[in-house]
Amino acid sequence: MTDSATPQDTAAPAEGPVLPEETDGPAVEETHGPAVGETHGPAVGDSAAAAPEDGERRALRARRRRAAVRWSAAVVVCALAGTGTALAVTAQERTDLPGLATPKDGRYTFPALALPQLPTGKAVPKENTNRHAAELRALLLPTPQEAGGSLTPAAAPATGGSPSATPSLSPSSTASPASATASGTPSATGSPAAGRTNERVACDAMTAEWNDPGALRAMLLQYACRDAAVREWTAADGTRTQIRLLSFGSRAEAWPLFDRLHTQGALKDAPALRNGDTTGWDTVPGVELTTREVPGTPPATRVALLSAGDVTGVITMTNPRGVPTAAFQQVVTLQSDLLA
Repeated sequence: MTDSATPQDTAAPAEGPVLPEETDGPAVEETHGPAVGETHGPAVGDSAAAAPEDGERRALRARRRRAAVRWSAAVVVCALAGTGTALAVTAQERTDLPGLATPKDGRYTFPALALPQLPTGKAVPKENTNRHAAELRALLLPTPQEAGGSLTPAAAPATGGSPSATPSLSPSSTASPASATASGTPSATGSPAAGRTNERVACDAMTAEWNDPGALRAMLLQYACRDAAVREWTAADGTRTQIRLLSFGSRAEAWPLFDRLHTQGALKDAPALRNGDTTGWDTVPGVELTTREVPGTPPATRVALLSAGDVTGVITMTNPRGVPTAAFQQVVTLQSDLLA
């Protein structure tokens, strides 16, 4: 019984132990370290999800950079265009710009005006008892660019002689640019091609243009007119301008001629002269001004009389279609500036 029992007891383990239940170590599921699905770091699925997000951020930054570059370029282009436009506008004369040109009102384009150089030791009129020390011809207003041709001053009358104390030349229509006075001093007449008529004439040369020339000639003799000069031109619009300057020994001797022409003077070609209106004119200090004109709008004949110390000036402008007001005021004002 004992022998047969021993084999049975020893053979019992053949049924096999239950290893999962009796094993002392940890089970496979409890092994240390990360499992296959729990490994540290991004998983394959996370990497695939993050990649599109990074691509979108890079694309957004690229778009922003391109937009910034485009806006910067636009600002630079606008700045350059504005600068170029400003330079183009300011570099041109206003009258050359379309739509901004000032309509022509008859004003002339004169060269830059400059007072003549005075002899050594001489002062300007207001510091020299209102006497002009400069050469009388140098005080004449220059010819404008619009002059279509210059006129030769009329010769002094053959009778009566010149009342001027200083011998003066009465040039003829064929006077040369280098003609000389009786004292041998050349007169700066210039040629019509140069647009200049700058003549020394006899004082009584002007009497032929006015009514009662005998009374004017007697006045010039009485007050001892010393010198006379004339400049004439005809503009392209047909306006003829004549400027005469007559020099005396003092203001007291020059004033009577100015007053006589203002109150009683009448041109032979325009006997119906009336007093003109100088309201609003920019008068020049030191120069007395009065104007006369024939009726009309605008008047076909306009005369300005100037009294500047020892010099009396007579400006006559004529045009059958009317003398432009702006041109008349311009000529009178500029000539007054040279006499002040």
